[in-house]
Amino acid sequence: MRALAAVSDGPAGPAPISFHNANAVRAGFFTAIIIWVLMVIPIGGVPGMLLKLFVLLGGGFAAVIFYTKRTGQQLTVAAGARLGWITGVLFYVIWILFFTVTILVLQDQGGLMEAYKKQLHDSNAPAETVQQITEIMQSPEVFGAMMILMLAMVFVAFTLPMILGGAAAAKALERE
Repeated sequence: MRALAAVSDGPAGPAPISFHNANAVRAGFFTAIIIWVLMVIPIGGVPGMLLKLFVLLGGGFAAVIFYTKRTGQQLTVAAGARLGWITGVLFYVIWILFFTVTILVLQDQGGLMEAYKKQLHDSNAPAETVQQITEIMQSPEVFGAMMILMLAMVFVAFTLPMILGGAAAAKALERE
């Protein structure tokens, strides 16, 4: 009986990477804030899209580096991917907060639908296309479904590169 108690009192090992791990959440949140600041830099076109993709990939990578430096724990590729996912989720939460504030501000200017209509008219799209999209957006059900689909796509677009970046960082640090 005594030997069993001695075994269970030993070190538990490194904490798994999850939202219950304060160091993982801290590294992910710190990285998510940095990513958000870099993502609001207004660079358009293809260079801007490539830079944003690089920032998202680098976000997962940076979170693993921050976590490893803080804890000294070597992460597996799967744990690096989980840390990248945590970072992506936290970044998405920050993004959704600012998106909500933007919607509230746009409410004073006619609402989100009016902002999208204005953006369509300013996009040099053919008038017939603008008219068709505007008619589709008039339906609250369709507009709501489009918003839900857009939010889901944004979630995947934010988290997937960070998952890949986190896995790549864990693999790269594994070799050291």
